[in-house]
Amino acid sequence: MNTIEINDFKELECGANVYQSASLGKTYEVVDYDVLSRDKELSYMDYINLTASLRVCAEFFDVNCIVAVKENIICAVALGATIDDAYVKAIDCNPAAISDSTIASSKEITFETAKQMCAMNVKNIIAPSFSKDAFSYLLDTNIKMVCIKTPLHEIQGFSAPDIKMTPFGALVQEQNSSKLTKDSFATVTTNKPSQEQAEDAIFAWKISKHLKSISALIVKDLVTKAVIQGATDEISAIEAATDLACESSKDAVLAYDGAISHTKSINAAIQGRIGLIIEAGDSKNSQEVLKYADKYGISMIFTKFRNNKY
Repeated sequence: MNTIEINDFKELECGANVYQSASLGKTYEVVDYDVLSRDKELSYMDYINLTASLRVCAEFFDVNCIVAVKENIICAVALGATIDDAYVKAIDCNPAAISDSTIASSKEITFETAKQMCAMNVKNIIAPSFSKDAFSYLLDTNIKMVCIKTPLHEIQGFSAPDIKMTPFGALVQEQNSSKLTKDSFATVTTNKPSQEQAEDAIFAWKISKHLKSISALIVKDLVTKAVIQGATDEISAIEAATDLACESSKDAVLAYDGAISHTKSINAAIQGRIGLIIEAGDSKNSQEVLKYADKYGISMIFTKFRNNKY
């Protein structure tokens, strides 16, 4: 590993809690951004949420994408014909989570979306640009506007290592830059997914990369319907996702960040009337799970690699 230098520390008001001190230091590779609001100061949690939302949004830099993050948890992701359309779909996915959330947009924020974000009490917005009317409108609100000047496709390849400080020393690993390819993306069941389900599967797997393991994600029509992460076991994660998605899980896509190893997990998918499951497929029980899914008409895609994130 190369030496990592951190300098030019800027003191922040506080850390995650008001009694914790915090600061922001510059490393050799940082994004270029500008805070457009009158209040230029970003908090510790602002930076955390902006980072989480930006990483997911960068996966969809070439389409209209909205990502909502709250307390470092990805709450909703939606693609749309326009940014306005994507934002409406994100609200429908999880209305309660939009309030006080950080929103990342892959395209310019319009006046119409700015008004809706203000009505939903959004806390931060990060986007490549803001329309003149949107900027003027948001300038008189408490919403922080952050303009990301670094192209989103470059953020997708952001190479700064992932560092965790432990009592044993600093754990350093490279970022997860895995991508689905024709060689890794394989439909393994007799029942084949529709074109729409296959597109949803790719969308879901890209998001899965940014969820804390153990995670289960339900997607339909390029919109998240349920996001569960940090569960204690796969069965609990998948059951919680199908419960949260409710009726919208019918014929939807379920993405699991690892390899499903229990037929009970498939039973949960059956109860939710899931149409397609995308997972790693590298468990010792994967063939048994595959046969069980095939028996009940659920399509499965194996990616041959996991999306573990801790």
